[in-house]
Amino acid sequence: MSFQDLLHFSDLLGTFAFAISGALVAVRKKMDLFGVIVLSTVTATGGGTLRSFLIGDQPVFILKNVSYMIACLLGALLVFNYREYVKKRHYNFLVFDAFGLAVFLSIGTSIGLQQGLSYWASVLLGIMTATFGGVIRDMMAAEVPLIFRKELYAILALLGGVVYISLYHLNVPEEFIVIISSSVVFVSRILAIKYDWHVFKS
Repeated sequence: MSFQDLLHFSDLLGTFAFAISGALVAVRKKMDLFGVIVLSTVTATGGGTLRSFLIGDQPVFILKNVSYMIACLLGALLVFNYREYVKKRHYNFLVFDAFGLAVFLSIGTSIGLQQGLSYWASVLLGIMTATFGGVIRDMMAAEVPLIFRKELYAILALLGGVVYISLYHLNVPEEFIVIISSSVVFVSRILAIKYDWHVFKS
């Protein structure tokens, strides 16, 4: 599998994971099927769409490849079909959200480097790719976005970006960089959830 194939496969997995996280919020808010699909889609594609606009990639990625919309619809329909089961399991939302955060951080940072951006700009692009969809999701669901709470969230995305750039600077093959940096973010986020780590205690 080439590096570009790995990125595309990871992007689809991240899209599906974020689609599920958006759909889980929607069913918790008792939205109908249309609402679930909308919230699922904006969660999964919001960050990537912002990234496309910022780097001048037109038309945006979701209009170039229908597989992303299919991933969104599958995630939305899966959750809606089993909504009574998933409503009671808030932890599922957090796990899928953590996976999407981890994967999109690495993808966004990698794309920034491919576009010739500086290290710090690439990390910033990765953070925006990883968090913007969740911001839209939470605002549409009338909740304070995770990124603006005391949760360890954006800081972990920044950590993943620093890991990515550090390994990139050391000339580690990018296939391994994506796996390692994504794993760092995902594991750190899960541990933060499990042990209730916060930026500060209220």
